[in-house]
Amino acid sequence: MIPQLQQQIRDAASGLHDELVSFRRDVHAHPEAGFNERRTTARVKERLERAGLQPRPLRMGTGLVCDITPRPDGGLHGPAEDGLRRPSRVGLRADIDALPITDTKDVPYASTVPGLTHACGHDVHTTVLVGVGIVLARLRERGLLRNSVRLIFQPAEEVSPGGAPEVIAEGALDGLDEIYALHCDPRTDVGQLALKKGPITSAADRLRVTFRGPGGHTSRPHTTADVLTAIGTVITQTPLVLSRRLDPRNGTSLIWGHVQAGTAPNAIPRHGVLTGTMRTLTVEGWQQARVLLPEVLEHLVAPFGVAVELDLDEGLPPTINHPAGVDRFIDAAQSQLGPGSVTRTQQSLGGEDFAWMLQRVPGALARLGVRTPGMADWPDIHRAGFDVDERCIAVGVQALSRLAAVGSARVEPRAEAGARGGSRALVAD
Repeated sequence: MIPQLQQQIRDAASGLHDELVSFRRDVHAHPEAGFNERRTTARVKERLERAGLQPRPLRMGTGLVCDITPRPDGGLHGPAEDGLRRPSRVGLRADIDALPITDTKDVPYASTVPGLTHACGHDVHTTVLVGVGIVLARLRERGLLRNSVRLIFQPAEEVSPGGAPEVIAEGALDGLDEIYALHCDPRTDVGQLALKKGPITSAADRLRVTFRGPGGHTSRPHTTADVLTAIGTVITQTPLVLSRRLDPRNGTSLIWGHVQAGTAPNAIPRHGVLTGTMRTLTVEGWQQARVLLPEVLEHLVAPFGVAVELDLDEGLPPTINHPAGVDRFIDAAQSQLGPGSVTRTQQSLGGEDFAWMLQRVPGALARLGVRTPGMADWPDIHRAGFDVDERCIAVGVQALSRLAAVGSARVEPRAEAGARGGSRALVAD
C-alpha cells in the first residue's frame, strides 16, 4: 500500500501545480495583516470546501481549522509488524498573515496593498497546506488515509502577542498526538527540507523603552535631564552590559531598530522612545534576560536623572523540535522525495510562535528550500524583494501529505511542563 500511496501523492501534487501556483500568487497579491486575514481565510475555506472538506473558521474571525478523518473501510489498516505504525492524530499548521513592508518586486503578482507584503513566505505556507488538504481528501476517498489530520491555518504569526496562543485557547490542538509545520528558507535549495533536532529558532522579545525628563535648552544641560544622551547610552551600553551579566553560551542578542526623540537642534526633548528586539538561544537565558533587562536600564539612565519605562511583550520561547518528530519528518521526506531531499540546518535567532504549539504537542518545524539551485544570492526573508522558486510548493505538499497520511511514533508523557502547559514526547517505535 505504501508505494501506491506515495505515487498517488506525487500524481496529485503534479496535477495541482498550476492551480496552487495561481492560488499562491493571488494570496501574495492580496496580503493581509495579523488578525485581519479575512480574504485569505475565505479563499482557503472555499477551496477546501470544493475538495469536499468542512473547514471551521476560528472564533477570532480569521484563520480556520479543518479535520480530515480516514474512511472506516480504508485500506491502510495493517498492524505495526506489516511496516505500519499505529494510526495517529496529526496536526499541520500554516501561518497566513503578511508583514508591514512595501513590496518592491517587479512581478505580475506583486502586492496590491500599499505597505503590506508576504515577505516571509506565509503565502507559500498557506498554499502548501491547502494543497495538502486537497491531496488528503483524495487519499481518503481511495482508502489510503491512515491518520486523522487537522489542518490549522493560524492568523497573526508576525504580530506580538501572536496568534498561536489564541489558536491554542480555542482548542485547535486538543486531541492531537503530534504537530508539524514548514517555513520558507532562502538559504536552502528548492527540493530540500532542512531539519535540526532540538532548538531550531530562538526566544524573541520585542521591547519599547520610553524616556522622560523636563526638557530644556541645549546650552544648559546641567539644569535638566538629558533624554537624548540617556537614549544614546542605552543604545550602546545595554548590549554590552547584558553580554557581561549573562552566560555568553545563551547567545543573547539585543538589537535596536527604531529611535525617536526631539524636534529641534537646540532643545533637549522631554520625551523619547527606543524600540528593538532581544533574542536568546536558550530558555534559561531568555528567562534570565527578561528579569535582568529592567535593572540594567534603570542603572544606565540613573546618572542623567531621566525616568525610564520598559514595555516588554510576552515574547516567544525557542522552537524546540522533538527528536522523534524530526525523524518522522526525515523518513517522510526521503521516502516521498528521494535521497538528497533532506539537509541539516542550524538554530537561527529568528522567533516563531509555532514554539507555543510544540510546547503542547510534540512534533517538528522544518525549513522548506525556496532558492533556485545554483543561485548564490537570494533575497532573505523580511526583505521587500523576497520571493520563492514556486517549485517549492509541490515539494511541501508531497512531504507534508506523506508525513500526515500514514504512521506515527508512540507518544509518552513528558515529565517537564512547557511555559504554557504540559507537553508529550514522541518516542520512535
